[in-house]
Amino acid sequence: HATGQRPSSEQAETILGQIGLAPNGRPWDCGACGYPTCRAFADAAVLGRTTLKSCPPYLDKQATQAQLQAAVDALTGLATFRVLRDRLASEVARSDRTGDPFAVLFVDLDNFKQVNDQFGHEAGNEVLRHAAQACGTHIRGTDLAARYGGDEFVLVLVHTAVEGARGVAEKVRASVEVMGRRMDYPEGLVTASIGVAEFAPGRAPATEDVLVAADRALYRAKAAGRNQVATGER
Repeated sequence: HATGQRPSSEQAETILGQIGLAPNGRPWDCGACGYPTCRAFADAAVLGRTTLKSCPPYLDKQATQAQLQAAVDALTGLATFRVLRDRLASEVARSDRTGDPFAVLFVDLDNFKQVNDQFGHEAGNEVLRHAAQACGTHIRGTDLAARYGGDEFVLVLVHTAVEGARGVAEKVRASVEVMGRRMDYPEGLVTASIGVAEFAPGRAPATEDVLVAADRALYRAKAAGRNQVATGER
């Protein structure tokens, strides 16, 4: 055990309170071993817990878990906004270097607030999980699907121009519509509007530009009646 460390009395008493009860909730009869034995066990447990939290393997595991939580959205399993931001920056650099375009799809679930209000937040969460699966089904391993926030998702399609990206967007839109029917929601309640934008080398120096273009296209899709796909200038 860690030399020089002494367990605090409060911590030891807490553990004693847990190990000192029999299954029926009453105190054990410590006549056989005596209280000092139980106290020594509690002291050792406190020291063991303290030492564990400072050992390198434990700290490495905690760091890995923290990185995973920062990278993966807990509800949908998609990448987080942080990962999306970094990926967009790297794709802009790659595109400027190689001359290959890439495309961004901005996906927004139509009537999502209505789903939450009428059917509850757990139902809304289930819709989000299924929508995330619909997004991931139609992209390649080299692409990225991320949860932008709330009921919005962003897909990054590498080596893809706007024409090809629009085809993927139509597949995602159709999948979300079918998903709503399979989940027995009223016709037209669960659908998606999608904005598509292309990043081409030399056109947009800032990472945000392609996202802004996709977002503007998304609002055009909503203005056109929802459950639509619209393209942006870039």
